[in-house]
Amino acid sequence: MLGELILVSGLTLYGSGFAADRSAAFVVSFATTVLFWRIFIYRAEELLAEAGTTAPDPTRVAFWATYSYPFMVAGIVVTAVGVELVIAHPLGHPQPAWVAVILGEPALFLAGRAGFEYTVFSRVSRNRPIGVLVLAALAPAMLFVPPLLAALAATAVLAGIAVTDAARARGRPPEPPSPPG
Repeated sequence: MLGELILVSGLTLYGSGFAADRSAAFVVSFATTVLFWRIFIYRAEELLAEAGTTAPDPTRVAFWATYSYPFMVAGIVVTAVGVELVIAHPLGHPQPAWVAVILGEPALFLAGRAGFEYTVFSRVSRNRPIGVLVLAALAPAMLFVPPLLAALAATAVLAGIAVTDAARARGRPPEPPSPPG
């Protein structure tokens, strides 16, 4: 899915021209893609198999992990829609639906990631729900700024989550899975 996001970003930029504002929107979309990778795949994804083998009920782990994926995938698919909007109209007048897509995409992804994290570790890092709340709080203000700034705000929230994840993990071995019993 992340590869598709990069492909959509590149094709949209190519089709709309390489103006500075559109190129900046492409850079923001690429940064968002990298942050999705960092937040989801880095470390936690590799522990899912181990969580399944150490869980008292491996079927339950597989069940809940399977249900967290559609939220993350939906967040990435919606991101592709938002990327197209932002690259095509980076400095345009924002529509409420655009803001919902631009800020809703990372919120949906974070909700899915929180579910996945609970499935693997029996807990959810505070920064996931805080990120969703920050995105919701930003929504009214983003109705008055260009789509590029709304996308940049969403990317900044994801960057904050990635930085806090890295700070929490710095110098420590990967946390062993401890799926709910």
